[in-house]
Amino acid sequence: MKNKKILLLLVLVIALGAAAFYFLYFIRTPAYALNQARVALKQHDTAKFEQYVDVDAVLDHAFDDIIKAESKINNDHIFSNPFALSILHMLKPSVVDLMKQEALDRIAAKPADQEKVVDPVPDAMRRNLERHIPLDQLSVKDIQLAKQDKGQATATIALHDQNLEKDFLATLLMEANEQGQWRIKRVSNLSQLIIQFSAAKKAKLAAENTSIMERLNKAVATSPVDLNISTDANIKEAEPQKLLLASVSVTNKTNVAINRMYYDVTIFDEKDQALYSYPEHFRGNILPGRSQQLETSKTLNAMLPDDKRLMGMDVSKLKGKIQITYIAFDDGNVLSPNTFME
Repeated sequence: MKNKKILLLLVLVIALGAAAFYFLYFIRTPAYALNQARVALKQHDTAKFEQYVDVDAVLDHAFDDIIKAESKINNDHIFSNPFALSILHMLKPSVVDLMKQEALDRIAAKPADQEKVVDPVPDAMRRNLERHIPLDQLSVKDIQLAKQDKGQATATIALHDQNLEKDFLATLLMEANEQGQWRIKRVSNLSQLIIQFSAAKKAKLAAENTSIMERLNKAVATSPVDLNISTDANIKEAEPQKLLLASVSVTNKTNVAINRMYYDVTIFDEKDQALYSYPEHFRGNILPGRSQQLETSKTLNAMLPDDKRLMGMDVSKLKGKIQITYIAFDDGNVLSPNTFME
């Protein structure tokens, strides 16, 4: 009987120790916070989710990271344009507020309010920012706590995109408050993650469009592009307008007349690296076997870094090419690559 009492007492001590470990230690670990955030998502509990995820901080950082990623993807150097930065700074609070409200509504599984009136400019920007990460296509494969030190921790989430059939890694930065409770503060590699998503989408689109691009390239033969920069004499301003002039000959290699065509003009440096690119279009009629000279002009703006750089160069010595991206024929047929992901 005495041995049974000692064994029962030992079991109680172990049980109490385990409970104390859970309440005094485990609930104050990054692993616990990550699990609770996951549970909150599953239970559609926004209050609980915000307890373990600093939504304001995450989205505030996300706004800047998405702009940074877009700048790199589009090569537009927006961070060197003070005017553009001031506009973004002005729009940021309203865009972040809209993103937060939509994020919490999604977590709560609320139906979309079709009658809700929002400012169209921040709303359009918010939708543009959100399209970079296809949340509805992502599933979590694994979560690992990578590092913990002095009130900060990082965790890595393995995400699988079912449409791209590719895995991505997101790094979460976490911080502990004075009470020892951990919260997710930022997706620290969001900018790189967006660039990776963009590259994966482009790679898949390129693979899907291989045959159609071959048909577009065979449909029209093009000459090298002649380039020049001139001053627009029709505009009387203190700072004369500079025009980028491009001239190229195209020949219809099909047996049907072409009535509409879209194409990209790209300028390359001496190392054959793309310097500048812009879209153009043609409306007219190019009969089978006939050639058409396409003359285009684009106004350059010194406020834009890429334009300013081009204005200081002798573009007549640079190489120019065009890439046909769309052709409409007289018989109603169209050649056009897929330009978006389902």
